[in-house]
Amino acid sequence: MSSAAFVILVAMDDELAPFVERAEEVGEGRQIGNAIHRDAVLGGHPVVLVRTGIGLVNAAGAATTAILEAQRADGSNEQPVVISAGSAGGLGADVRVGDVVVGSEYINVDADARAFGYKLGQVPGMPENYPVPEHLTESIRLAQSEGTIPLHHGLMVSSYNFVTPARAELITGSFPGALATDMESSAIAQTCFVFGVPFISVRGISDLCGPAAEDDFRDQVDDAATQSANVVISSLDALAGVAGAYQPA
Repeated sequence: MSSAAFVILVAMDDELAPFVERAEEVGEGRQIGNAIHRDAVLGGHPVVLVRTGIGLVNAAGAATTAILEAQRADGSNEQPVVISAGSAGGLGADVRVGDVVVGSEYINVDADARAFGYKLGQVPGMPENYPVPEHLTESIRLAQSEGTIPLHHGLMVSSYNFVTPARAELITGSFPGALATDMESSAIAQTCFVFGVPFISVRGISDLCGPAAEDDFRDQVDDAATQSANVVISSLDALAGVAGAYQPA
């Protein structure tokens, strides 16, 4: 495997498709555990496209193998930027189907060790949340400043549960700033924290989980994945320009 500037992780083949369609080059898939890795070139940048499988454990395992591969291949010791892409459910009051949410911090809402003195959402021994350095989120904001896709920046949460309106109310009550929910991003954020690797999640909204879901529920994974891919690919130049400034916490 050649050295890659980016590792882009998606859960499903439908979320991978828009990246493969836009790539200048795509290699054959190679299976590592449950994940499929492909070397590719996007916008002139070497990337590894990884279909992780759905869920926190699949995502963490795939992120780990991709990071270890990149570290072995990169003699300069520079870390790739890890990006979680694809679809998510909308939680924020202003978030709509077709919008894109860029995570500025990540929390696993299934983690509850409050009996031992930890915060709700905090995995024991880990930070309360996983923030993204501002220069990474700002690079996407600037790259999309003249774009037409509605963009939101803020808290993204992850859970093993599909989020119904009732559960969405519980999540937003406990985490009032939550904009979107998926089943992978917080696990990838934790993995990247452990390895000291820069990470950001860019998710298209395929459906609404909050109270508006009953009036405006649509399951549009393909469209959401395309929106996510459009933002990611058009931001690669900007992300590559600031990745070297990343300092692990």
